[in-house]
Amino acid sequence: MSGSGFAASFANAGPGETGVRGRPGLVFIRPPKTASTSVEDMIKSSLGLTAEHLVPDQTVFHGSADAIAPQHRFVRGHVTWDDAAWMVADRSAWLPIMTIRDPLERTLSQYRFLRQRGEVRRREGKRQPMFDEVLARPLRELIVDESSMFYNWTMPVQTLFLGSPLRGRPPTGPLGDEVRSPACQHGALCRALERLERLAWIGIVESLGRDMQVLAFSQGWPVADTNHSNPTAPVDDESAAASELDPALLRLLANRLAADYVLLECAREIAAERYGEMVETMGIAASRRNGRA
Repeated sequence: MSGSGFAASFANAGPGETGVRGRPGLVFIRPPKTASTSVEDMIKSSLGLTAEHLVPDQTVFHGSADAIAPQHRFVRGHVTWDDAAWMVADRSAWLPIMTIRDPLERTLSQYRFLRQRGEVRRREGKRQPMFDEVLARPLRELIVDESSMFYNWTMPVQTLFLGSPLRGRPPTGPLGDEVRSPACQHGALCRALERLERLAWIGIVESLGRDMQVLAFSQGWPVADTNHSNPTAPVDDESAAASELDPALLRLLANRLAADYVLLECAREIAAERYGEMVETMGIAASRRNGRA
């Protein structure tokens, strides 16, 4: 939803009339390390959601449709567009939202996050092979090793979550040619750009405070605290820092993430347009209240 359609939703709806309260179909397209936890916390706070309202991501990934109870209102975990489409039975209630981040920063944050959480998660037996390799090997090696599990996170992950046929399996294991090949990534980008226009809300990490105001306004929610949740700790390890990568490796990674850069630029334009429409709508409403329109 963009342009006049987005403005019309402001003009024609009161608090809650276009949002989850009236149409329980809000689903979050959530690539990892895109500040989506911060947005999730704001939504849960605004709607008073508790654990019983959340659909575990395992339910979606394992295709357990029977486990999705009517009171479930929100998916927790990293969900692709196709995951979201599968779980929403009533398309009249379809309200997909997404956060997007600079793709290089997202990739570096993913590596640092895995490295910082690796010891604990490995002891718990969660994704042990990935944590083993990230703890043992520097970023500069994993970027070029196609056999590594982390190599998958050097793909245009945000484009793949939005536009690829990834369904029920986030890219933690080996990815097939359906998402690795340039032709397939081009197709994913075309679908992602078309779906970008259909997102009910887009949050850009660098302007997340502004964009969360737009989300709250469009749904009639109170403006919530925008403190960043689940941040990656500051880098104290040279092997987890961008400075470890020489210019050639940075160029290689930027080229591999090209689709995500295109997606980011288009998302920025839409998010900025919607913020401008919110400000304009608020000004018109204020003028009407003051009897000047």
